[in-house]
Amino acid sequence: MLLKNIRLSNLLRNSKIKNRLIISFILLSIIPLFTTTLIAYTQSSKAINTKIGTYSLQILDQVRDEIKRENRKLEYLSDQVMMNSLVQANLQHATKLDPQSVMDTYYEVNQSFNGRKLLDHIKSMQIYNSSKELVYDLGYDKLRSEDIEPLTRMIEAHKGNDIWTHVVTQNGVDCIVLAREIHSGSNWLESIGYVFIAIKESFYSRDIYEDVNMGEGADLFMIDPQGSVLSSRNSQMPIGHRMDQSDELLETIVENEKKGKRAFSSTWNHNGTLIAYSYDSSARWYLVSTIPSSYLNKETRAIVPYMLIVTAICLLFSLLLTFVISGSISNPLQRLTLSMKQLASGNLQASNEDSSHDEIGFLSNRFNTMVLQISDLVEQTKNEQIKKREFELQMLQAQINPHFLFNTLNSLKWTAMLNQATSVSDGLGALAELLRNTIVDTKEMISLRSELTNIDNYIVIQRLRYGATFEVEHRIDEGLLEIGILKFILQPIVENAIIHGLEESADNNKIVITAIRLEGHIQISIMDNGKGMEPQKAHHLLDSANKAKQRLSNIGISNVNERIKLHFGDEYGITIQSEVGVGTTVSLIMPLVEIGDHVDDKSIDC
Repeated sequence: MLLKNIRLSNLLRNSKIKNRLIISFILLSIIPLFTTTLIAYTQSSKAINTKIGTYSLQILDQVRDEIKRENRKLEYLSDQVMMNSLVQANLQHATKLDPQSVMDTYYEVNQSFNGRKLLDHIKSMQIYNSSKELVYDLGYDKLRSEDIEPLTRMIEAHKGNDIWTHVVTQNGVDCIVLAREIHSGSNWLESIGYVFIAIKESFYSRDIYEDVNMGEGADLFMIDPQGSVLSSRNSQMPIGHRMDQSDELLETIVENEKKGKRAFSSTWNHNGTLIAYSYDSSARWYLVSTIPSSYLNKETRAIVPYMLIVTAICLLFSLLLTFVISGSISNPLQRLTLSMKQLASGNLQASNEDSSHDEIGFLSNRFNTMVLQISDLVEQTKNEQIKKREFELQMLQAQINPHFLFNTLNSLKWTAMLNQATSVSDGLGALAELLRNTIVDTKEMISLRSELTNIDNYIVIQRLRYGATFEVEHRIDEGLLEIGILKFILQPIVENAIIHGLEESADNNKIVITAIRLEGHIQISIMDNGKGMEPQKAHHLLDSANKAKQRLSNIGISNVNERIKLHFGDEYGITIQSEVGVGTTVSLIMPLVEIGDHVDDKSIDC
C-alpha cells in the first residue's frame, strides 16, 4: 500500500502543477455535483413512491369500505331471508312441504327483494336444507350442483362463519358467492339449512373499482388467503384460479404485514412494482393494487432534464472557476520559473514583477532580492579579483632581478665586514634575508614563526636608522607559532608603529606583539606606547581609498586590511584602538589555519 502511495505521489509530482490543479478542481466539482444530483434523484423517487404508496392505501381502503358496505347489504338481505318465519318453518319440515307451501315461500322471499337495486347484480339465491337438498331457487342462473358440497364443507370448516368465495354458474358466469349457514330461530345451535347468494364478479370489478385511478398500467384485484383470484379488472387474470405468483405474493404480503407495512416495492411479472393491499377481515380476502415502477418513475424522469440542465450549468461554472483559480496559481509560477531559467543561463537582469500579496508574490519578491544580491556579489567579486591582480602586479614589480640584487647585497655585506663595519654588515644581511623571504618565496600562507622572523630582520634594518630607541617583544604561546597566516601581513603594521608612533617619542619606546586563540579564530595584536592618534586618523589608515606612502613592502595598512578580507571574507580584518599620548593597538582577526609551516633561517648566499 505504501509503495502504491509513493508511486502515485511520484506520478503527481512529475505532472505540471496546472494540470494537477485542474484535475483536482474538476474532481472536487464533479464528484459532489453528481453525488448531490444522484441523491436528489433518489430521494425524490423515494418521496414520490412513498406519496403514491400512501395514496394507494387510501384508495384501497376506500374501495374496501365500499365493498364492505355492499356486502353488508347482501348480509342484511340474507338475514331477512334466513329469519323469515315461513322459511324457518319450511326448512324444519322441508320433506313435508306441499306445492302450495313451496309457492308461499317463493312469494315471501321475493317480497324481500322487491324494489331493491340489489337485484341487478345478484345472479341467484338458493336455499338448501340441512341434508343439502335444494329447497328454493330464486334467480335466473343457478350454481352448479358440484359446487354445493365444497361450499358446505367450507362453512363447516370455518365453524359456521360466513364464506365469500368464487364460483361459476351453470351458464359459466364468474360470481362471488356469499355462503351462510341457517340456524333455527328457536335453537341457534341447530343448523337447518344453507343460503347461497351469487353476485356477479363484474359488479365488483366494473361497478365498484373499474374507474378507480391507481395510475397508468396499475392493476386492482381481490384474492383469498389461498391465492385464488376472486375479482379483477384485468381480463388477463385467471379469475377463480391461482396465479403463477400467488405464493410469492402472499409470502411477501405476510412478511410486510409483520413489519406493519401495507405498501412495498417488489417484483411483479418480472418488473419492479409498488404493491399495496387492504385486508377485509370479515370476508377474509385481500384487495391488492400493483403499480409499475415505470409509472412511479415517470414523474421523477420528468424532472431529470431540469436536473441535468442545472447540473450542466453548475459544471460549466465550476470549470470556468477551475481555470480561473488554477491560472491564478500556475501562471505566476510559470513566470517565476521562466525568470529562474533566465538567471540560470547567466542573465543577472532577470526579474519577476508580482505585486500580489500571496505566497507566490512573496517568492517573486524574494527572488528579485536574491537576483540583486547575486548581481552585487558578482560585481564585488569582479572588483576583488581586479584588486587582487593589481596587488599581485605590485608584488611582481618588486621582483626585479632578485639574484642580481642578492649578489650585490652579499658583496656589500662582505665589504662592510672587511672594513669592520659590523652594524652595516648585519643590516645588509637582514635586508637580504627579508627580501629573499618576501620576494623569492612565493607561498601565500606562511607560519606565524616565519612571519616573526621577517619582523626581526625588518627591525635590524630599522635600527640602522633609529638606533636602539625602541624594543620589540614577542608574547606568543609556542603552540600558536605554527598557525598559518598571510605572508608579509605584520610588517606594514610594525612599520607604521615605528614611523608614526615612535619617531617623535622619547626613549624606552616599546612594541609588543601578542597572539591569542579565539573560537575558530586567531587575534594578533601589535601594541606601541607611542604618541597615539585621533580616531579620524585611525579610520584614514583603514580607508581603501588611501594609499600610504611607499615603504619597503610597498604595501600600507589599508592594503593589509583589504588583503585579509579578500582571502577570508568581510567578517575578518583589522581594528585600530588608539589614544593620544598613550599608544596604539592594531589587531588582526583571521581564521585559525593549522598548516605546520616552519621556515628555518637560511644563509644569504645564493
